Amino acid sequence: MEDNLQQGKTIVTVIAQENLSEGLPGSKIVITAGGASKKGSLQLNWLEDAAAELVKASQSDGMFKTAELVNPARPEQRATVMIDPYLAQPELIILGGGHIALPLANIGQLLGYQVTVVDDRPDFVSAERFSGVYKSICCSFDDIENILSLGPASSVVIVTRGHMHDLDCLSKVIKYPVAYLGMIGSRRKIKMIRQQLLDDGIDIEKIEKVRMPIGLDIGAQTPAEIAVCIAAEMIKDRRGGGAGSLAAGRTQKVDHPNDCELPSVADKESLYRAIIAAKEGTPAALATIVKTKGSTPRKAGARMLIYRDGRILGTIGGGCGESEVRLQALGVIDEQKARLHKVSLTADIAAAEGMACGGTMEVFIEPATMFAEAFNGGEK
Repeated sequence: MEDNLQQGKTIVTVIAQENLSEGLPGSKIVITAGGASKKGSLQLNWLEDAAAELVKASQSDGMFKTAELVNPARPEQRATVMIDPYLAQPELIILGGGHIALPLANIGQLLGYQVTVVDDRPDFVSAERFSGVYKSICCSFDDIENILSLGPASSVVIVTRGHMHDLDCLSKVIKYPVAYLGMIGSRRKIKMIRQQLLDDGIDIEKIEKVRMPIGLDIGAQTPAEIAVCIAAEMIKDRRGGGAGSLAAGRTQKVDHPNDCELPSVADKESLYRAIIAAKEGTPAALATIVKTKGSTPRKAGARMLIYRDGRILGTIGGGCGESEVRLQALGVIDEQKARLHKVSLTADIAAAEGMACGGTMEVFIEPATMFAEAFNGGEK
């Protein structure tokens, strides 16, 4: 069984169905980047085709999501699927190690990003200056394409010390399908760079996706405040918020909110270990939050692996809600049948667990054996 999840693969799992086979929930396929190949089965051709189209349309944002798919020939037949792109850990790449990079690197780490800072001046990327980041790289900005691997898991912030360096970096990064791309600068500078990009033959649609001027319009002045407004815009893009950006024409709420969170190392490890359990025949169940409402400790995409002997890996928030899911998981292991379980956190329970108010979580619990077909080789 292939148990390594390479960057660019997306797992599609059926979590609910309407007017379809009762055995459909838990069926899954693994789709490679660009839809080049598929492994596993969703049992129905129309469902697999619809899932592949959905993955292709949403592969650039790299976010966990759920969607309802409808049979075009029989609209009464519907299936809800979770789309789970397996990407490298979300990374924040800061091009320029100056006064804004310092607080932005700290904020990026708090938000769960793997932070890399690049500058062509050794003193500005020293280990002492950026002691907690994943990487601090000293190189010419001309070499960033050779040094960095840019893709859907990358958020890139350009804050170099000069106009020409900013333009050089932007002209290189703009070619890649990154999650977020922003550049600092005055409106006069932005106008000049936009025109230069157009003159260089860069497509206007790509230029319009660049956040420039970067950040939300909160009146930021100090380096720390500017770092906050940049990080806030990154959150806005991920969540679909409605706060006004400094870039013109971005004051409307995005109509595709993502009520999910960036995957933690433990979330990824839980998924990986579920595949290993399927390979080795170890009794286990994987619990994945697929939807939340109100105040919950974790959001969609969070995972926990429960073994039959009582061991767990990862967390979906702890407390009584997690204990409830663990009990449900034991039943899933015994029955070898996936189920969608709703956890309700009353106001009293929420207060006891440190939340402002109560909420609900929908958790999809599936036996680890569900991963066997999708990861045992044999492309479709």
